[in-house]
Amino acid sequence: MDSEKTAKAYKVQMPSYFCRVSFTHSSSLNPILSVQTDDSKTAQWLRIIRQTMPPTTLILALAAFGLAANLATRVPLQPGSAAAALAVSKMEDASASPMESRWNFSLDQLRIEEHLLKRGDALGSILQQKGLTPQEIAAVVESAKSVFGVHSLRIGKSLHFLHRQKGPDTRPMYMVYEPSPYEYVVFHLHDQPCVEVVKRPVTVETCTSAGEIKSSLWQALLESGLNDHLADAMIDVLSASVDFYRQKVGDRFKVLYERDVVEGQPVGSGKILAAVYERDGKPYYAFRFRREDGKTEYYDYDGRPARKAFLKAPVKYSRISSRFSMNRLHPILGYNRPHFGTDYAAPHGTPIIAVADGIVTEATQRGGNGKYVRIRHDKVYETQYLHMSGFAAGIRPGARVVQGQTIGYVGSTGLATGPHVCFRFWKNGQQVDHLRLHLPQPEPISGPLLEAFKAERDRLLERLSAIPDEAAQEAIHPTPAP
Repeated sequence: MDSEKTAKAYKVQMPSYFCRVSFTHSSSLNPILSVQTDDSKTAQWLRIIRQTMPPTTLILALAAFGLAANLATRVPLQPGSAAAALAVSKMEDASASPMESRWNFSLDQLRIEEHLLKRGDALGSILQQKGLTPQEIAAVVESAKSVFGVHSLRIGKSLHFLHRQKGPDTRPMYMVYEPSPYEYVVFHLHDQPCVEVVKRPVTVETCTSAGEIKSSLWQALLESGLNDHLADAMIDVLSASVDFYRQKVGDRFKVLYERDVVEGQPVGSGKILAAVYERDGKPYYAFRFRREDGKTEYYDYDGRPARKAFLKAPVKYSRISSRFSMNRLHPILGYNRPHFGTDYAAPHGTPIIAVADGIVTEATQRGGNGKYVRIRHDKVYETQYLHMSGFAAGIRPGARVVQGQTIGYVGSTGLATGPHVCFRFWKNGQQVDHLRLHLPQPEPISGPLLEAFKAERDRLLERLSAIPDEAAQEAIHPTPAP
């Protein structure tokens, strides 16, 4: 019988990091061994094996070896053995399915149950339902006191209970709570209860973004890859120099910022290092700079504080619905009277911010003003914010506030036809139109500190200049922070 016609091919799948082996086995049982390998030592050992082993045994041995090699990623082998010669350094490239783990627990022997925290939930009741005794619950709470306050558990977050996959004990071994992406809390519920807070490793990346206004500024900011917080921050650090109430198609911007990365995912809001906004060919800059006292501020190109002493408006992304006037027809009362304020229309619940640092002198509700807050900034200037739907946490007489801090929320309390904030401005006890005032400006950097600022400014300016001008998302270039 013609052996060529009856020949059958036997293939042994060897790991790619060893060699590629195939056999053609004819009816005469004379295997033809074909070896392809990139490693000379591997080839040498295979030649020795082929010369010393019977044909059939050779096929079975290599097949078994191929199976074993595919199952193992790192096998301790005796130096000088044939197997050791095959297990060359390429073994490091072997692909293997890593055992699934979470919170540093191997999940091959554990299963997870999730409990979403709801209003009215009590940790003690939850643990009791899981099978813990009152004494064990008390021990868990006591052990947590110096590490993590159980009162910090928040509605909408989850408790994760880890149980043994098998066994008679149905009670959980551990409970895990994640207060933030940066850390998690492990409650050991078996044996001796204890609680530990585990910090996740954080990597800081420096990223860039660029855009051009084609319809609206906010849309351009988001399309450039900035999240809401960073978009808001860019407007904030440039608002003293750029009038964002007069956006123009064709305006361009670039932003250099940092973001935290945890387990490969960006987390947190990030912080802006530098930004530039260009209108009609004129650039407006903001650079982040740490002063001698350790305080970080933003400054323009010449070292003047990017944030002026007073912001132009108490609400972001709003419109002026009524200006300061000595003779205005009141929309509710129906007759003409002075309007000693500027109305900013905004959706109900929009945050209202303090336009400058100061101390709250009033936070109350009275007559047509509705709910309002009044702030004294210095011996000359005061501001008032009317028709609020509510006050921000901690806003009460005597509270100190900083520029940009949320003090309340837009509403329509008092004599108001719709949601807005009536912003009133006092100078030496007299109500004035703040849009017509030449308000004092903060002092610029000077002396040796100015030279330090210029060095930092030039470093950041070089990185800003390297950002592509196009506004597409492809212009985002995350790189490890220096």
